[in-house]
Amino acid sequence: MDHPAQRTNEVPVPTAGQVLVRTLPVASVLILGMPLAIQLVLDESGETRTIWWLVPLLAVFGLAVLVHHYAKAPRPGFDKRVGQAQWKQVFAAVAKTGDLPGHPDVRKAVGVVACLSIEALVGAVAIVIAFLLCAPIAPAYPWLAALGGPALLTVVYALRARRSWVYLRTLHAAEPTG
Repeated sequence: MDHPAQRTNEVPVPTAGQVLVRTLPVASVLILGMPLAIQLVLDESGETRTIWWLVPLLAVFGLAVLVHHYAKAPRPGFDKRVGQAQWKQVFAAVAKTGDLPGHPDVRKAVGVVACLSIEALVGAVAIVIAFLLCAPIAPAYPWLAALGGPALLTVVYALRARRSWVYLRTLHAAEPTG
């Protein structure tokens, strides 16, 4: 009898949907925490209340990192033996042909990169939303100019996340061989 734990080609990488859902707590921390931190450090006139104004903002990002550590979808560690050139080729091949690499370690490594790509997109979108929510709180700050970097990253991450989503969907649709 073939048990799932005994399959040699089973890849313990979460689905794209699982990654997305498990990244939502981090997005919530960023979307709610940044405007709250801005509101805490500014007085009614829009001036900073203290010279320690950066501490609450860093605390929000620190909390986001902590939440990500505990909430992220479980997956194997990143395998440094599989280089960037190799996983880029795998993404391109899967997008064109739908064929997955034969070696389970390569499948896992590319799956981990795909998970990171989706998480990066969710984080970037959350930062863009948080900046937009901060604009009415501190109208004197040039939020639109500051939004340029995160918005550009969001576009880059969106392009990468598309191929990651395709890869994870293809990976989980493949019949495991044992």
